Formats: sequence, structure tokens, C-alpha cells
Amino acid sequence: MVKMKKFLTVISLASLLFFGGVSVKDSLLPVPTVQAKTKYAKAKIKLPAGYTKSALLKAYQGKPSAKFIKASMKGMKENTFSRTNASESAKDNRTKINPNKLTKAQLQELTSFSLRLINQARTQLGLPKWVYSSGAQKLAKDIAKEYVANKRGINNGDHYVAGIVRACKKNGLNFDDNYVEDMAGYYEPRTKITMTKMKKNIYFALKQMIFGYTGPNEKAISKKSYYREWEHAGDLFNTQGSPHDGDYDYYGFSISKVGKVYSLHFIGVPHFAVNDPKYNLNFKVN
Repeated sequence: MVKMKKFLTVISLASLLFFGGVSVKDSLLPVPTVQAKTKYAKAKIKLPAGYTKSALLKAYQGKPSAKFIKASMKGMKENTFSRTNASESAKDNRTKINPNKLTKAQLQELTSFSLRLINQARTQLGLPKWVYSSGAQKLAKDIAKEYVANKRGINNGDHYVAGIVRACKKNGLNFDDNYVEDMAGYYEPRTKITMTKMKKNIYFALKQMIFGYTGPNEKAISKKSYYREWEHAGDLFNTQGSPHDGDYDYYGFSISKVGKVYSLHFIGVPHFAVNDPKYNLNFKVN
């Protein structure tokens, strides 16, 4: 298969398990927030000057420039929704959700939230927007079911490729590896959290992926040594040095839970693969 997504080492709230040698429990800490008067505003992702497609491609290939690392560090610092008392609405602060038993409306809200952030960043790079797809959403749900059924999650340190492949084939995609999933996650002992907290978890996960940050929380964002993985960013921005750079994906999102660890599944089905009968045997976009 022409390279679309690379089989990635998972970078998430669990990342230090693989890079820094800390325990799973310590590396899956909830994202801290600063207590202050609540400000209501839509969460946004802004890319700093110096964060360009050409610089990202070099970072994706393992050769980030000093200027690009500096821009990524600035991005982690300036995009603050995940670490402040900000919220998108008073309703989000009041609404308690069970991430393991989301209603259809709640899952759709979180899917739209994550897609909005991804597309905000893509637009700043001059890239076409990813497109929500009910087919990709079904695939995301089936992938989450595979993780749960086989007791797999972010804490295992890699993608559950066998389950991803089974889910893809079930949904009519002829893939033999992980070409669809980026994954993050968090540790949470509580059954219910607010919608605001869930959105902050998603925001932090996407911020990590975009800016190559491998720390488990916001405390080390000023340490240059934690910026070293932009493979997820290459996926989110279809910038991997392949013939399909600049393309877009069909998007879906899901959450799985094993024990007290929640895994976030960001699913992107490449547009070009959907249009290729070699890969699309019976996948329905909508």
C-alpha cells in the first residue's frame, strides 16, 4: 500500500511510559486546570509563525529544525484551553457525562468539537478540511469495541492493529495495517466528569499531537527535550512525504475504557483510498 499513515508509537498522556520510564499511573494524570473566574469562549487552536508544512515534513521525517521546535513550544504555551478555567459554555460546566456510556448527542458533540479543532489548524496551513462521515464514525465505534473486547488501551503502548484491521474489513476497507487511527488517552478514576473536562482532555490530546509534545501534562511544556514526535501531526495534516500529501480524510471519533484508562480514537479514512477500489471494497462514507 502507498504510505498513508505510518504505524505509530502512541504519543499521548501515556507517552512518558515509553520515553521517560515513569509508571503508567504517573503518566496518565488528568490535565491540571488553573482555578480562576470562568471565561466562556469556543476553544481554538492557533499555529504560531514558523509552524509550516515544509517544516512539519522535516520533523515528521525525524529532522525538526530548531525554529520549528521553538514554534511548537510556543504553540503548547499559547493554546491554553486545556489548562485554564475556560469553558465553552455554562451548560458544559453543568453537564455530567459518562465517557464510557455517551448518548448519541454527546458523542456527536465531542466528534464535532475535535473535528473543529483539527480543521482550524488545517485551514491555517492551507489544507482542505477533513469531513465528518457516518461511515467513519461507525468505524470509530467498531474500533473502540475491539479495544474493549480485547482489554487493550493507550496504556498498552501501541495501537491494537489486529482489532483495527478487523474493524476496517468489517466496514469494507481492505487495509492490512493501521492506516486510520491516531490515539491518545487519560487516567480517570471517576465514572462521570463534566463535558468541559472531557473537551479539555480532547483539546490537550490534539495539542500534544500537533506540537510534538510528549509530556503527560502541562507541567513540562517549557522543556525542549519533551518535543520529539510529529508523526501524529503528519497524519492530522496529511503531510508525510507521500504522493497523497495535501489530501483529506473522512473523520470519526470514539472513546473506549478498560479499567480506569480511557482511550481516545481519532479515526481518519483517507479520501484517496475511499475512491480506490483496491482499498474500498464496500465502505460507505454516509
